[in-house]
Amino acid sequence: MPVEPSLDLAGSDAIALLRRAGRPPSLLMVLEGVYPTDGGGGAETQVRTLSRYLAAQGVQVTVCAPMVHFDDAPSDTVVDGLPVIRIHYPRVPVLGALLMLAKLAWMLWRRRGEFDVLHAHIAGNMAAVACVMGRLTGKPVLVKLTGMTEMVGGMLDPRAPLAARLRRAAMRQATAVHAISSRIARALLHSGFAAQQVQQFPNAVDLPRFRLAGPAPAHRIDALAGVRLVGVYAGRFMPEKGVELLLRGWAACFAGRADVALLLLGQGPQEAELRALVQELGIVTQVKFLGPRDEVEQYLVQAHFGLLTSRAEGLSNTLLEYMASALPVVGSIVSGNEDFIVHGETGWLFPVDDLPAFTACLRELAETSPERLAAMGQAARQRVAERAALPAVAQRLLQIYGFVDAPAGAAART
Repeated sequence: MPVEPSLDLAGSDAIALLRRAGRPPSLLMVLEGVYPTDGGGGAETQVRTLSRYLAAQGVQVTVCAPMVHFDDAPSDTVVDGLPVIRIHYPRVPVLGALLMLAKLAWMLWRRRGEFDVLHAHIAGNMAAVACVMGRLTGKPVLVKLTGMTEMVGGMLDPRAPLAARLRRAAMRQATAVHAISSRIARALLHSGFAAQQVQQFPNAVDLPRFRLAGPAPAHRIDALAGVRLVGVYAGRFMPEKGVELLLRGWAACFAGRADVALLLLGQGPQEAELRALVQELGIVTQVKFLGPRDEVEQYLVQAHFGLLTSRAEGLSNTLLEYMASALPVVGSIVSGNEDFIVHGETGWLFPVDDLPAFTACLRELAETSPERLAAMGQAARQRVAERAALPAVAQRLLQIYGFVDAPAGAAART
């Protein structure tokens, strides 16, 4: 379905006047989460990546997030040289959340002259407030849907509870909604969002960060010397990530081999359980628990393929980082994966929770020549470069904000 990438945003004429008057456009990123976050968090990572890049393009970027850590931190802080507004609220169930949302609404009203556009990440309660206040203050609002939180028990769930349905009603006040996958775009249209609101394009990945050659990585893993085939998983150790299935499939395919290794980058509530499972499956010598890593590119460059066995996703940043590192990916058929992984060309796809199918993919991978595996990795990098490179995604956002003009006749496909 064709969708115009540059919308007739309320307030865009005023933004054009500001540009002509010499004042840079200003943007408020609203994030319902910890900012910054250590060791991942897709929405949080995207906010940081985009904020730094857009600021370098001359946009005045401010981030607004809840005061999650109650440690006497001031309400306004600075991260990466950019201001962050932190909203204090009491640790009282329900009442604390309501007070935080009320304080957000008041801040958006009180400081309405400071921001030209609101960009809400994660379609939760804070995004709903941003949509309502954007309508009241005449500010354009873009809401990004991250996927899993909205599609499972959230506003796009067909059996959404009342609170989620109320959020959906508020979100219809948004100027535009950002779908990061084709599945999310279809769900938005099915849920009654107008076609002109729905903007489908992926998360951004900073391609130069994921180098393909050069000096030895600073965090070289000596235990990989002489290993022929290295797989990697980067993410949280949580049930929805399917790491237990990953380990069982790995053992079914590779148990007893001394020339393979599996790197696990992450942490989470399942870590002790997964370590015990590694012992039970007899793959202790193959599996390396490396903990959460901010410099994930230092480890991806030492692998030959990526693994993503999630039960649900929106569009995984990890998937984009694997592919940017020229790794073919073995991934479950979930939102996002199905848009980027081409079976047999950039990786392998298998049905969610299907252990025999996952194991079959691993066996096919194990029989693939190193040259063919490298070619698949290059095809993966090319695919992500064409669709999700940071400059292109940022340009698309600038068009939606109304900060730059869209090319004549330009359109996006969903």
